[in-house]
Amino acid sequence: MVEDALKFHTLPLDLQEQLATKYGCTTSSKNGNVTNKPPTTWYEALQQLKALATSTTPSSDGGEPTLDLGILWRLLLDHPMTAYVPVQCQACGHVVPDQYPLQQTDKEVGLREVPPSGNELELRAGWFRGPRKAVVLELTCTKCQHVSHWYRSGHPQIILNPHKWGRLCGEQEDWRLTLAHYLKIPVRLVVPLDWDHVWSEYQATSSTSTTAAAAASVVWQVEDESARNFCCRLDEGIGSWTRVWAIHSNPEWCQDVTQDYLTCQENGGRADDRIRHDNDNSTNAMERYAQLVQTARKDALGELTQAKTIHGHVLERANLSDEEITRELQQATRDYGKQKWWELHQ
Repeated sequence: MVEDALKFHTLPLDLQEQLATKYGCTTSSKNGNVTNKPPTTWYEALQQLKALATSTTPSSDGGEPTLDLGILWRLLLDHPMTAYVPVQCQACGHVVPDQYPLQQTDKEVGLREVPPSGNELELRAGWFRGPRKAVVLELTCTKCQHVSHWYRSGHPQIILNPHKWGRLCGEQEDWRLTLAHYLKIPVRLVVPLDWDHVWSEYQATSSTSTTAAAAASVVWQVEDESARNFCCRLDEGIGSWTRVWAIHSNPEWCQDVTQDYLTCQENGGRADDRIRHDNDNSTNAMERYAQLVQTARKDALGELTQAKTIHGHVLERANLSDEEITRELQQATRDYGKQKWWELHQ
C-alpha cells in the first residue's frame, strides 16, 4: 500500500522543479541512454533521499555502502513529502486556520460540512477546528470564491495528494510513522494528553566510551523544535496539556515522557537549555511550566486544558506515578487485540 501510494500521484511541475533544485535530478537509463530529470512522483523523490543518505564509500568491513537511517529520517522530516500543509483554497492557496477555540465560525471562513460519497465514506476522519465527526468539508474561498473539497484521512494515498491538499499534524505523523515502518526507521509517536497535537521521536544510538569498552545507549531525539520545546506552548493562552506519552506497537517503547519535556537537555531532558520567558531563567521557567501542568491536572472540568478534556485529571485522581503509567501503557500494548477490555482486570 505504501509503495502504491508513493507512485500514485504525478507531482505538479513547480514541485518537481523545487525538488530538483534542492535535491538534484533523478537518473534513468533506457536503451543505453542516461537522462537526468526531476522526480515526477513521491516514489522517485524518496529514491533521491535514499541515495543522499547512502555512504559513497564501502563500509568498514569491506561490504557495500550503507544507508544511514538517521540521515534519511532527517531528510524526510525536512521534505515536502512529509510537510505540514494547512487547509487552503485549492485554487489561490488562501489558508483556513485550524484554530481551537475558534476565533471565526465555519461560516465566516467559508466552510461547511457536506455529505460524503464513494470512498469518502470509509476514508474520512474527524476533528478540524475543534471536535467534529468524520466529515467532508467544502470551502468557498473568501478571497477568490473557488469551491474546494477536502477531508481528513489516514490513508497514505489521500495524505500524499500534492495539489494543495491539507495535511495537518495528525495526517503528517500518521504518514511519517507509516513511512518509518516501511523504511525500518525506529520512530515512535508522541501524544500530549488534553491537547490537540502529535509528533514523533527518532531512536538514535549514542556510544559512550569507557575504560573497558564503548557502551551503546538508546537516545530518543526530537527533530522538530516546536515539539522539543512543547512546554513553551503553555504560554500561548489557549489552555494547558497535562501529560506527554510516547506510543509504539513495541511495548518497551511506550512510556510516560512528561518529565522529559519539562526538563532541559543539560539536565537530561528534551527541552533546549536556553528556554527563557520574560525575566525567568531556564530553571525558573521549567518550574513555572510544571506548575501550569499540575494546575491543569487538578481541574475536574477540563476548562484549563486546550482540548477541554480531563484525561490528566483522571490520572491525577488515580494517584498514578509516571512509572506506574508507563507500566500500564506497556501492558495495554501487550494485551491489545488479545482480550476484551472488560476481561483484563477480572
